Amino acid sequence: MGIEENRARINKIDDELVRLLDERVTVCKEIGKLKAKQNMEVLDMVRENEVLERVAYSSGTAPAEGVRLVFREIISMCRNVQKPLSVAYLGPAGSFSHEVALSTFGSMSRYFPCRRIKKIFIEVDNSRSDVGVVPLENSIEGGVNETLDCFIDYPLSIAGEYQLRISQNLLVDPKVNSLGEIERIYSHPQALAQCDGYITKYLSDKDIIVTESTARAAEHVLRDIKGAAIASRTAADLNGLKIYESGIEDSANNYTRFVIIRKGGTPTAGEKTSIIFALEHEPGALASVLQEFAKHGINITMVLSRPMPLRNWEYFFYLDFEGSANNDNAAEALKVIRGKTRFLRILGSYSKLQ
Repeated sequence: MGIEENRARINKIDDELVRLLDERVTVCKEIGKLKAKQNMEVLDMVRENEVLERVAYSSGTAPAEGVRLVFREIISMCRNVQKPLSVAYLGPAGSFSHEVALSTFGSMSRYFPCRRIKKIFIEVDNSRSDVGVVPLENSIEGGVNETLDCFIDYPLSIAGEYQLRISQNLLVDPKVNSLGEIERIYSHPQALAQCDGYITKYLSDKDIIVTESTARAAEHVLRDIKGAAIASRTAADLNGLKIYESGIEDSANNYTRFVIIRKGGTPTAGEKTSIIFALEHEPGALASVLQEFAKHGINITMVLSRPMPLRNWEYFFYLDFEGSANNDNAAEALKVIRGKTRFLRILGSYSKLQ
């Protein structure tokens, strides 16, 4: 069978795919009406994740990751016909937070960049955005303090997490063909530190210009042909820049854990649970709480402390543990722990979204 015959077969397959997409959209519209009658949220991250896992697992010849990407966009399209989803993220466009948001909610959602993490919490708390994407923890630098502090100030829950490998790239104007044509390097201080080895070896003679974000660094290159930016692949795509060299970070084990925040009921089912609590200022208070998790066979994966507002030298604690809050052993442990704390709030039980 020749090329034209095979192309004709592809056309028939594409026509069938479009027909099935139309049918899927019709069914999703009906589901949207039923959700509206029952006053249910349109966004169901547990269900969306189940769909992605199922189709990726079912794929044969088609690469699983490619199937997942295609269905992420299909889900985004179908969700949009029920109700457009608004997503606040740490901007500007092209940031790593933006990359996570696009990978999680697809291109049909509406995106709103925010200059501060606190602004994202405010947008979601005031219902101007349905969800927010915020960085919570970096594998090298630890917890993101502004995010942790905001969980005290705003009654929002965690609906999911996304672990993104932070890969930095040297972005240049498409006309640039050698490092000798570059005179200035733009980037955020954190990214510059992450790429110190590459900068020292190849760019030590260039002027370093600090920017408020890696995404903003890419925008500078649009106006400066002799400039280069250290930023994400998404920033390159959005600004039409060329990736001169990819993966220039010093450590390949640099991941940032982002979480999806939302208003409303607290999810109680998932692979992991996050809580925040405060203790009486007395010896052994924290040890007593941690021992309770051990007694019930619960594995703690992270504990961080932050200063209590208006209380010098007192702290609240952010803790993650494996499993759902509604598991029998977790529910019993949390019941006992509540009696040992000044306050305790479950932020949510949730799963990875990629």
